[in-house]
Amino acid sequence: MNNITGAMPKIFGMFGVKTNDLLAGLLVVLVSILVYANSLGNGFVWDDTNVIVTNPALQGSPVALFSSIDTTRDYELLPYYRPLAMLTFLLEERVHGLIPWPMHFINVLLHAANAFLVFLLARTVLADTRGALLAGLLFAVHPINTEAVDFISTRNTILACFFILTAYLMHRRSIMQKNSIGAFAAAVFLLAGFFSKESALVALPFIIALEVPSLRDRVSGSRSRAALRLLPYAVAVSCYLVMRWLTLSRLGIQTGMVPGFGSQQLQSMYKFPDLWTRLADNLYSIPRYLLSLIGPIALSPRYVIPENLRPLALPLVSAWICISAIVGWLLTKGRSRATLFGLLWFAAFYLPVSGIALFPSSPMADRYLYVPAIGLWFVAADQATRFFPSGARVRRYGVVAVTTVLLVLSVLTIRRNLDWKNDVTLFVRLVEQYPDNAFGHAGLGEAYFMRNRQDAGELKLAEQEFEKSLALNPLIQGVHTKMGYIRLARGDSEGAVQSYTLALGIHPSDKEARLNRGIALENIGRQKEALNDFKLFLATPGYELADARPYAEGRIRELSK
Repeated sequence: MNNITGAMPKIFGMFGVKTNDLLAGLLVVLVSILVYANSLGNGFVWDDTNVIVTNPALQGSPVALFSSIDTTRDYELLPYYRPLAMLTFLLEERVHGLIPWPMHFINVLLHAANAFLVFLLARTVLADTRGALLAGLLFAVHPINTEAVDFISTRNTILACFFILTAYLMHRRSIMQKNSIGAFAAAVFLLAGFFSKESALVALPFIIALEVPSLRDRVSGSRSRAALRLLPYAVAVSCYLVMRWLTLSRLGIQTGMVPGFGSQQLQSMYKFPDLWTRLADNLYSIPRYLLSLIGPIALSPRYVIPENLRPLALPLVSAWICISAIVGWLLTKGRSRATLFGLLWFAAFYLPVSGIALFPSSPMADRYLYVPAIGLWFVAADQATRFFPSGARVRRYGVVAVTTVLLVLSVLTIRRNLDWKNDVTLFVRLVEQYPDNAFGHAGLGEAYFMRNRQDAGELKLAEQEFEKSLALNPLIQGVHTKMGYIRLARGDSEGAVQSYTLALGIHPSDKEARLNRGIALENIGRQKEALNDFKLFLATPGYELADARPYAEGRIRELSK
């Protein structure tokens, strides 16, 4: 035991951690684990089924993941090349099977490690341990991070964060020790970050900025050592871009080697708003994100950016006046090295998730702030410690106030973990918050539908939610298909045909709707139309339902007699 205790300072010494700071960092780790302990009993939620449980990529070779895209359906082409995150799921499936609690445990440990690294980074940027501790604790307990931690499928975000922070700290340590070995190791970690999520590329300017003094230094060998330390990053970026381009171009998703620039095929598959629309969306999303950070009581797994911002003109203008005033003050009277670093960190890492890059994804999500908000935690901690009252009695009140805020955030996070327990709890919470959100009702209907599609009561609940969803948005994809199944299960083949026809009008390649409409048509004696649907089902490329092809082939033979 003494050997282990004695070795800990040496292990953390590679990051330049002083023994006096180690206890503070371990406190951050402990708090991180405690606030997410109740998430270990959660199950698979939302996209976890497609990404983990039924994903055919996780049944193949680990090496094959590095030549495939991060998708769950062979007809769904996405420009996501994140093989390392998928590799962790594959290895876990081989080790313990598809059991959710160990996967949640890994996510919690990664978050705790990230909180420790945030503390270490804050210790290099802020003036003292108190500020670094506050920054680490804000990152550890703020409920804005619950989606990234509780939603197993988004592990790519916390993995990328781990590798970004590790690479930066190791490179900084390499400069301090005037060697290149640490930089080579840091480049390997950053390459792992690239393979986890594209946004890890944003860490490069921060690492290069560390070398600016060395590149300016005229001392003999200083510039050559700096160049030697940066060389492995050039190799890592080249390796990543080439592998990404080879994989995505083979599928026709990407034509250029620069991430975010998709092919014409990709742009034809997804409806991308024009650049000005995407820029204008940030007029709403940035204040909404900041509101969630200041008062995280209305967090959601799904945000909708209003198409018309005119009704919100007054609150948005007021919000932007406040944002401008605060940023102006931080850049003048509140200016410090730590605050400038935090603002630059937030701006740089927010850019990839701002919607400006052409990526088919949600316009807003809490997980998008997991890495960018680290900069804001630095700003908050820096301002709190720099202007902390000097009087002993008033200082105690300040400590009580900060502790109260952290406790409230912790309670909100613990409560938020329960929302991610399963699909029903998640979407019940969503429709409570946003009763007019068609996606929320569709998700809740899907949750009831998948919980037990053989139970009439569950199907009734699902149908009620699907009807609410369609009343709000008749064109929402997938809902008509589920309604068709419910009606077919009840013996209402006429109603099923109507639902499946609407589904195919929205998404002509919906093979499930095509096959089941053939079954419903055959039930009501429309054999010729049923035969045509079965043939179209076989001719349509895409995923295969279990035993569907042999069934369709058999019906074609029977109906063709």
